[in-house]
Parts: sequence; C-alpha cells; structure tokens
Amino acid sequence: MNREPEPVQLADAVERVAASVVGLATRRARGAGVVWRTGVAVASASALWRSSRVPVVLPNGEQVDGTVRGIDPATDLAVVAFADSGGATPLAHDADGATPPRVGDVVFAVGREPSGHVQASFGHIGAVAGPWRTWRGGQLDQLVRLDGGLYPGLLGAAVADAAGRVLGIASAAFSHHHGVVVPRATIERVIELLLTHGRVARGYLGIAAQPVRAQCDGVAVEGLLVTSVADDSPAARAGLLVGDVLVTLAGAPAGSLERVREHLQVGAQLELGIARGGRAQTLTLQVTERPHARCG
Repeated sequence: MNREPEPVQLADAVERVAASVVGLATRRARGAGVVWRTGVAVASASALWRSSRVPVVLPNGEQVDGTVRGIDPATDLAVVAFADSGGATPLAHDADGATPPRVGDVVFAVGREPSGHVQASFGHIGAVAGPWRTWRGGQLDQLVRLDGGLYPGLLGAAVADAAGRVLGIASAAFSHHHGVVVPRATIERVIELLLTHGRVARGYLGIAAQPVRAQCDGVAVEGLLVTSVADDSPAARAGLLVGDVLVTLAGAPAGSLERVREHLQVGAQLELGIARGGRAQTLTLQVTERPHARCG
C-alpha cells in the first residue's frame, strides 16, 4: 500500500499554515501573529503588553513596522496593522464545516522567529468544552485546552489540526500550566471591535462576590455576598457595601456571577435588591465601562 509517510504530510501542513504567520517581537517577549486579512494580523495581547508599535517579520524575511490597532486583555487578543508587501498570505477562511476539535486530536502551533525562521510545536488537545468565560471576564466561544504549555515565541501562534485547518491562536494568559486556543469564532467577533474602537467595551460593577445563603426579612435566600467594592466604581457610587448580600438584579434572582454578567450592558440602569443586616433594601446602579487596562 503506497502511502506518504505521516511526518511528510504534517510538514506540508506546517508549511501551508506558516505562509500566514508573521513574527512579532517587543522588548518584553517574542510572539507571533496570524494574518487574518491583508495587512492585518491577530496576535496575543499578553505578548504585546504595552506596545503601540511592533516590528513585523513577514514570511519572506522582510521586516516592516506594525501598529497595534486594538487590544482586548479579556480574550488575550490584539490586532496589528502593517504595510503589506505581498510577503504574507491571509489565512484562508474555510474552516466552516470542519470537524470539531476533540480531546486527543493531534495539533501543532506555528510561530516565526525574529530572524524569519519558522518554529513549530506538536502536541494534542487536552480538553474541549463549550463557551467559556476567562478569569479576565472575556467570553471564548469554545474552550480548547492544549495538553501542555507553550514554548517561548509561540504566544499568538497559529494552532492547527493535523490537516492544517487553523483552530485559532495560542494563548498562555489563562492558565499557568496549559496553553489555550482562542478560537476562530471569538477572533471573528472581536477583531472588528478592535479595528473600529481599539477595545471591547464591557460592563463593570466594581465588586467581588461569592455565593451565599442568607436571611432577608426572616426568609432564607440565596445570593452573592459582596466581599470587596472598588473605589469610585458604580457599586460604590450606588452605596453598596462589603457584607451586603446581592439578592436580585433587575428583578431577577442574582444567583451567580455569571447571571450578574448577563446584565452588564454599558449604560444600563439596574435595580439591586440586597440584604443588609438581614433587612431588604433597594439600590439603583448605572453600569459603566470596565476601566481599560493594557496587559501586564
């Protein structure tokens, strides 16, 4: 049975993906970017840190100036614009209908050194789940976790399956031990906001809270115990205090932090039902945009 050896097939797939991968280097870190469209690369926000400009190394070895057009630490995504000289091929957007990633699938990450040389790392998918909210408050359309960490220089690298279909870009921002793939669907959703506004506006209350059972006017209720309130935050301005229990939000049970986040539309005015000292009270709060902070 005549069959091309597996390593040759995988090498071909790496070569195809590498045509859409550029190198990025700041004083703090080396990373990679994936050319999403002509003159626009998607990269890891944590690799770029506070940079506003970054050298972009094209597949033909040419180095051009890149400008950071937008950054979203919550999804670890950044967009870099650069002068296209024909040295990079925009990623083919043909992943629709591709086989969904599965635990155990062979995957590889492709980056590019500042010298222009390609580097790659090979492994497997360690976990797959549905939509996932990062600890920074961003929503990934799917959790795809790698079975190990990322080598230096592979932040923002293209992650592809054995057939060379790019699943997304590599991030080390959400786990100390495992790389995570920021999926293509999330990139497509965030990239336009970054190009247009330079950031993604997210609602903000300014509290930390944890689930608790408490008494409210003699009745046992489930809510969220407020454990901290940020200075000059919407919660502080509304009069919310550490020790209050958030029972309802906009008339619905607060229940969980995830349920609270569903109501965090910038500019919305919300009625909060709280238990303070075991007695019911009502506060009114206006949601503001989360303070924008660069990575680092």
